[in-house]
Amino acid sequence: MTTSRFPVPMSLLLLHFLVYFQLPTLILAYIPSSNTSNSSHNYIQDVLKEISARQRWDLNDVRVSKLDLKKVRFGSAQRYEYRVAFGRTRLVLKYVDGVDSWKKLGTEKSDFGSLVGEVGSMGVLDTFKVEGPFELLVGGSDEVSLQLPMNASIKGLNRVLVGEGITVEVRRAQEVSLFHSSNLGFLVNRSLVNNEVKNEFWAFRHSMCIPLLPIQVLGAASLIAYKTRNRDAYIETQLVSKDTIELLPEKCYGVFKEHDCPIDSLSSGIAMVERVLRSFLGDRILQKQLRFLKTKIKASAIIRFQLELERHVRSNDTLHTKLAEWRTKPNVQRIWFEVMARVEAERLKPLSIEKVNPFIEVDTVSWSNLMANVSFTQLGSILVPPEALTLDVKW
Repeated sequence: MTTSRFPVPMSLLLLHFLVYFQLPTLILAYIPSSNTSNSSHNYIQDVLKEISARQRWDLNDVRVSKLDLKKVRFGSAQRYEYRVAFGRTRLVLKYVDGVDSWKKLGTEKSDFGSLVGEVGSMGVLDTFKVEGPFELLVGGSDEVSLQLPMNASIKGLNRVLVGEGITVEVRRAQEVSLFHSSNLGFLVNRSLVNNEVKNEFWAFRHSMCIPLLPIQVLGAASLIAYKTRNRDAYIETQLVSKDTIELLPEKCYGVFKEHDCPIDSLSSGIAMVERVLRSFLGDRILQKQLRFLKTKIKASAIIRFQLELERHVRSNDTLHTKLAEWRTKPNVQRIWFEVMARVEAERLKPLSIEKVNPFIEVDTVSWSNLMANVSFTQLGSILVPPEALTLDVKW
């Protein structure tokens, strides 16, 4: 009988087809990536938790199977925060600048952890200028270096007192904050009446002989000081202590002088906050004193990368309920994700996570060309639903 000579001919035929065309792809998918070391896994713990929560997965069943270092891109963004006092009300306004451009590291890295560490060190603010008088404080355990005219330089400072007529360039700071003091009022009712004030919102008065406007920076920044009107002029200094220096003005100003916001990027943000508050409060801001308690700019390093997650599928998993009864129930699921995250210390704070649909290449070949040397004359008739022969790689 035909059936005795060929007990399972169709099964063998399908097995031959699957092995010939699908086995290389399956083997490559199970190769673990050498780029996913323990340090890399520690960096993306928050990313794995966020993806598992969104997909309703058990975090213990998820592991990183691939991480494409060639597609890693990075950029920088700035976060702004304004704390405003309006009467007895305290308001906090925040906004974030987007990444202007994505860059690629010049040198290839073999480990994701070292790559993230290098990207994190690039999260610094653009160089900005501050015109005295002000007091610059260095937060945390950081120290700054100061370069003066005539190639004089001082290192290991955490406090710099800057006098009238002196400009300081701040480079590679990670964060800058301005603090409100009781004698530095923001009188909006006065500034709204006087249209000649350059910045309506910043109308405080100040003298070199009174407490200075406090500005705090974070990070190992470098400072370059010079006279505002003559960059090469000599600056008289006084070393107050081992880590404190005072840049003296030509004279002590005994009269009050009005100054605009000393940092341009904060000045534009303050003007924006003013417009927002005025649109909501209208003329009521004329009736009360409005003050900025604190304004802050913080630099952030943003990284974008793709990774493939492998998940162990249990027998009672909901994935099985979505498959037809005739389909083979998979015990492993693999999905690619594109992640955009902010680098914070030794962690990645996920900002956006998107699934990456796999590119499926379809080749159409006639069945006779695939099995040209196989004779079907001795095979019995068989009827198979067309859906049963569908090969779906989206498991």
